[in-house]
Amino acid sequence: MKNFWEDLAKPFWILAPMEDVTDTVFRRIIATCGSPDVFFSEFVNVKGLKYEMENPEIGQIVSHRLLKLGEKELHQKPIVAQIWGITPEDYRQSAAKIVELGFDGIDINMGCPVRNVINQGACSALIKNHVLATEIIKAVQEGSGGLIPISVKTRIGFGQIDTENWATFLLSQNLQALTIHGRTVREESKVPCHWDEIGKVVAINNQMEIEKKAKNLDNSKNKITSELSQLLPKYETKNVVLGKFKSGNEVEISLGKFKNEIETKTENEIETKKNSQNEEINQQVLAWQIANLSEFLSEFLE
Repeated sequence: MKNFWEDLAKPFWILAPMEDVTDTVFRRIIATCGSPDVFFSEFVNVKGLKYEMENPEIGQIVSHRLLKLGEKELHQKPIVAQIWGITPEDYRQSAAKIVELGFDGIDINMGCPVRNVINQGACSALIKNHVLATEIIKAVQEGSGGLIPISVKTRIGFGQIDTENWATFLLSQNLQALTIHGRTVREESKVPCHWDEIGKVVAINNQMEIEKKAKNLDNSKNKITSELSQLLPKYETKNVVLGKFKSGNEVEISLGKFKNEIETKTENEIETKKNSQNEEINQQVLAWQIANLSEFLSEFLE
């Protein structure tokens, strides 16, 4: 995946998606005045886009919102398509189309407070429907084929503030970015932004990152323990020396090499000693000392 979010210099500025505003003409004008770091499209309804794809004779009734008339040549900045709807399959097919059109990312609208949209069960109504929200996110991830980043723009709650519950749910969905409007759906834009709630989302994300690293460490430790519990009794090796690595993948590769190496060395050693017949075959072929194992396990993912 080419994830442009990881390459942005911080702090970065984004032209937010705005209905009937942020079309290709508006974005071109903004780009000549003071270009932001990321552009967003207007809201694109996935049901309409899917219908248009199935019936091309009707023309660009929806896809005109995805026009990018020379914008790449003009500002060379990422452009994200924001989509909304209620049917996962519509999302899946629309995501594939958006990738085909060359967008740099897809954003799912889960924050629009417009009443007739909510009544359809779309956008901010998904704050109250985690099951459907999960299916939609998964459909977009599948439809995009993992080629571009997926993000969500949402609010801190529906009728009341529910930041911890809602943000924790979204941050567990393997999104590449999350935009928080610091008001509830009921508050629309009529009250001051709850900056403390936005700060809470950041804190939740940081804590989840720490727990993820700890889980990776534990998984790597289990991998090491599992491999060695099979290898050491087999070759009657009592001790082991472990080096320091930066990722679980490197640990797994190293253990694979270790297994191949110890088996090869063991076979060669035994064959040599059999041929000489002058000394008893030593069952303990390799003896490695445990060197700072606890330090290794706590530091290799730093």
